[in-house]
Amino acid sequence: MTRRPARRPTQADIARLAGVSQATVSLVLNERDADVRISPATRERVLTVMREWGYVANASARSLAGGSNKIIGVYTFEPVFPTTSVDFYFPFLLGMEQEAAELGYDLLLFTSAGGQRQIFREGATRLALADGALLLGRDPNVEEIERLRDSGFPFVYVGHREVSGAPISYVAADYASTTQRLTERLFALGHERVAYARLGDGDAQPSRDREKGFRKAMPGRLAGPVWTLAAETEVDGLVAEILHGGVTGVVAEQELLAEQILASLQRRGLSVPDDLSVVVLGDSTGARGGEIPWTGLAVPREQMGREATRLLIQQLEDPDAPTRSESVACPLIPGATVASPREPGVSR
Repeated sequence: MTRRPARRPTQADIARLAGVSQATVSLVLNERDADVRISPATRERVLTVMREWGYVANASARSLAGGSNKIIGVYTFEPVFPTTSVDFYFPFLLGMEQEAAELGYDLLLFTSAGGQRQIFREGATRLALADGALLLGRDPNVEEIERLRDSGFPFVYVGHREVSGAPISYVAADYASTTQRLTERLFALGHERVAYARLGDGDAQPSRDREKGFRKAMPGRLAGPVWTLAAETEVDGLVAEILHGGVTGVVAEQELLAEQILASLQRRGLSVPDDLSVVVLGDSTGARGGEIPWTGLAVPREQMGREATRLLIQQLEDPDAPTRSESVACPLIPGATVASPREPGVSR
């Protein structure tokens, strides 16, 4: 049985394993066989070996020079430029650019050809044009992340990302600690019944981290409910449960959800924070903004971009550096949506 090399396989390794010449591997890899006869069976054999051995093509000249291009790739699992994503991605990219420039590296943004975003195509990845890559996205392809890790290609994920098998390097926002502090502030103000609410998938890692902080604030207190809403249309029902259950403080994962809770309260002649205190945990996706300054946390996107870039460059300059994860503190936003609970029948 042929042993897998400890280092990343080269074109020469693939050629030997597939029983072809290195020139044939190069032709298959670069799809320059229009004028050269390569049988479909040979092509498929080469591609199969690439996939099985985790070959990552290096289309740059650095493999010949034995050095570094001083280029960092940036790959997102969702499109960067649609207007709905501008506020989400821009601070990350700003931090990456600033840190890379200070450390003498260039950034190279990768998108996927053909409309489908994927890291690997036919056993190879264009990310290898760069020395290493920064990955980010709300809904990543975890299998591709694991495959990239197994190939030996250096990368750092921007955001908390757990995968099966060996861990990966990532830089995450410290949602748990800040959410705990915000929840404890509600209790300190006299709220006895505090709940957690979110829209969408509660299985996403950032959502789990936020909920973890909420639950850490609960020991010794009456545990508040955790609500997960599938759609905005469920908010009126949520507010009815809040009022019926005597909840006076809500920890809302998304600003959009907080806005919908406020609108539902206003339709009942109620308000924030007089009738309900609300803190928001930094997710501003889809929010209209401007109506009220929410108390909560800010996602340190720019700093996360900087730290991830610094961590990746450390790994590039010291290939023996261990896999690491780092967390970045989330600043608190004072806002104006938290107050002491009002006594029944007493107006402010």
